[in-house]
This record gives sequence, C-alpha cells and structure tokens, in this order.
Amino acid sequence: MKHVRISRFGWRLATLALLFLVPLAVGAAPPTPGSGEETVSVMAPPVLRSATTVRAPWGLRLREGPSLGDRTVLILRNGETVYPSGGPVWREGISWTYVLVYRYGYRYEGFCASAYLAAAAAPPPPPLAGLRVVASSLRLRTGPGLMYRVSRVVPKGAILQPTGATQWGSGLRWTQVSVDGLRLWAASNYLVAN
Repeated sequence: MKHVRISRFGWRLATLALLFLVPLAVGAAPPTPGSGEETVSVMAPPVLRSATTVRAPWGLRLREGPSLGDRTVLILRNGETVYPSGGPVWREGISWTYVLVYRYGYRYEGFCASAYLAAAAAPPPPPLAGLRVVASSLRLRTGPGLMYRVSRVVPKGAILQPTGATQWGSGLRWTQVSVDGLRLWAASNYLVAN
C-alpha cells in the first residue's frame, strides 16, 4: 500500500474549502413545508412620490422613526434630493415624512420633519388642542429655567400638549408640556393656543 503525503498547503486548502462550501451547501436547499423553518415573505417596494428637496440651511436629521428620540441615521444637506414614500404622520406635535435618499451609491431611509421639505405633501391636520410653537425652533428643558438641561428641540409649527402647570424661572414664564411621555418645560413667550 502506497502512502500519500499531503503538504501543509493542501491541508489549508482543504480546510478552507470545507469552511466555505459546507455552509453554502446547507443553506442552498429551500425549507420544506411543515419542517418548522420560517418562510421568507416578500415585501413590495415602497411607492415613491415625486422627488423633493431639503430646505434646512443647517441640515436635517433623518431618523429611524417619527420621533425626536429616535436615532439619527444621516444628516441631510440643504438642497439634497429626497424621495417621499410614506406619511406624513403627526407625532410629538411634528409632521413627519418617510423618505428615501441616495448618496454615493448607498440608499438611506427614515423619517424627517415635513416642514423642511420643499414640496412636502400636505400634512394631516394637527391635534386640535395644544400649544403651537411660533419661534423658529424651541428648546424644551428638564425644568422651568435657563439653567436646566435642554432635552429636545422642536421646530416652528410643532403642536405641544400642555400639562396645565406653569412656573416662573430665570425671569421667564414657563409652561410644562408632555412630549413622548416626558414632562418638559417650554418658554411661554414662544407658544400660542392652537
């Protein structure tokens, strides 16, 4: 009987082949009905409306969800083309539009404030009760005064839900508002009844 000697290179090549080919062979077969494996559902692509541009000189945050608390995916540039594909919806007193954007061969998607899109679809009517922000942007603080931390910044036109509490602090009158389950304080000078 003749012995065949395999070199180190041959062993490495055989090991690499097993590492890459075996998983491919196992995953190649489709699941059989009733085998307990999950079936893959095919989703239709989102319906794109006509393109629009971003109108935000300092940039516009593209977020994972329609909320100021959701993670920022990308900062959209002023004049950048976006493709609305869902919404607008109201959340936290802000109209949000779901958009797609293509940048350097990559596709990004998420929610952005509708007020900063040039040709945004008409948003649904805001909630009837509440206070409308009249400043270009308004800082919501954790307490009634300028020394408290800024928790959120809301754009002009946002509808905030007051809790009924008001207080003086730092020489200003403050109104407590409820935003996404948080109780925050806004300077009353920049709020009007909706």
